[in-house]
Formats: sequence, structure tokens, C-alpha cells
Amino acid sequence: MKIRKKYQNSVNTEINLTALLDVVFSILAFFVLLSAALTLPNGIGLDLPISDRPNNQIGSGSGDLQPEDVLIITLAPSGQMLKDGKLISNQQLTEEIGKFLKTSTRRMVVLNADNAGVSYQLVISRLAELRAIAGNRVAIATSRS
Repeated sequence: MKIRKKYQNSVNTEINLTALLDVVFSILAFFVLLSAALTLPNGIGLDLPISDRPNNQIGSGSGDLQPEDVLIITLAPSGQMLKDGKLISNQQLTEEIGKFLKTSTRRMVVLNADNAGVSYQLVISRLAELRAIAGNRVAIATSRS
């Protein structure tokens, strides 16, 4: 007696993975885009002060800085620093800032880079140099345009 198999060996069966790969790559693309959207952009750590006073009261408080409490350093487009419109070397600047800040704890050094020809990179590098000299008593002068 000859035993026959219930199912005959047919041609090799194939599994089509195209649809499965489409789904897997779609899920992968979703998570890549999601992770890119959730990461924070790298930038400069800059904490700007927030005023709790209305605009019409700015400058009227007794705790505000007086003009004699501010040393203004102007940044030229060439990268040179000016004090009172005169060119000042780094050594002279260090000495001037040291003398200026010793007399009072309220005093601040302000970097004025109002000229449109001054690059952001130059402002950041000069600001870092001033912070090395004066610590956290350095500010940037801004203007509304």
C-alpha cells in the first residue's frame, strides 16, 4: 500500500517582505522626525532680565544705576574696543575696569556694539573677554531698531 502525502510538494512558497519593510521604514522615519523635533537647539546660554515694572516707570526707581555707575566700552567693526571714543588696549582696558569696579559694588561694564558692521561672533568673543575681567558685572547695550 502506497501512502500518499495529503499535500503535494508544490513550488517553493515565497513571502513578500515589501509591505513589511514599508511599514518598518515608515515607523523608523516617524521616530527620527519625532526625536529631531524634541531636541533643544544648541545656542548661547543667555539669561535676559525681565522687568516687572511698566515701561513708563523704567528709570524712576531709586535702585536704578546712575550714569556714573556705568563704564561704556564701544566695540568697533574692526574688533577694537573704544572708551570715550578713544582706542584702548587690552592691558589698559583691564586696568581701567579694575579701578572702576573697585570703588563700588553697584558699578557695571556695558559693551556697546550698536554699529551694524559688528558681527555677532565678535560681540560674543569680546563679551567673553570682558566677563573674564569683570565677572558677572558685564552687560550689553541694545537699541530698538
